[in-house]
Amino acid sequence: MKTVPNVIPARRPRVVVADDSTVAREGIAAIVAGELGYALCGLATDQETTNELVEKHLPDLLVIEPFFGHHDGIFIVKQLATRFPGTRILAVSRQPEEIYAERALHAGASGYWMKTGTREKLIHAIRTVLGGELYVSPQVALRAVHQIVEHSATHPNGRKLTDRELHVFALTGAGFGTSRIAQELRISPRTVETYHEHIKLKLGYRDADALHHGAREWSELNHRT
Repeated sequence: MKTVPNVIPARRPRVVVADDSTVAREGIAAIVAGELGYALCGLATDQETTNELVEKHLPDLLVIEPFFGHHDGIFIVKQLATRFPGTRILAVSRQPEEIYAERALHAGASGYWMKTGTREKLIHAIRTVLGGELYVSPQVALRAVHQIVEHSATHPNGRKLTDRELHVFALTGAGFGTSRIAQELRISPRTVETYHEHIKLKLGYRDADALHHGAREWSELNHRT
């Protein structure tokens, strides 16, 4: 399991947990405050309370079951992400990730964790999202990468890249950080950085931010085609 980059705030991260299931809500809260030692700002059982708590505390992370009752969970995520851009959102749900994970990320979430997953995976998801990266299960991430690679190989820019550069670019667009790309491809982080430099030169990106933005746009474009 990878180590999340040291971009988690030096102070204790502030977290709001929102879920209409008492068992899930209190279980996640225990992990956040007890095992991780983060500052738990509050617990919400509905959308209205969630909005109030996030507006009041402006937490670093909102862990939320977006499908309150029969509400449109993706719309709720989009509303929250638009209204509170400084708060990262980790959606936790029993809704199938193969259907909803990508939609949640496009709506503004930074991660999607299935409630059927393990406690260890939830902790990893929380740390990953707070570390500035996206989190989905390896199965969802790799399926997305394969789709990107297949579509990108026929794109004019895609033909400028070697197979390995294209794979690194696809992983970057899927939200993988340098450490995770290195782990997936069994290469060193320094080698990943070298590939990033090659990609910037070939595709004309001026810096790392432009590269990541371009990779994300390309990922979204390929998922729409």
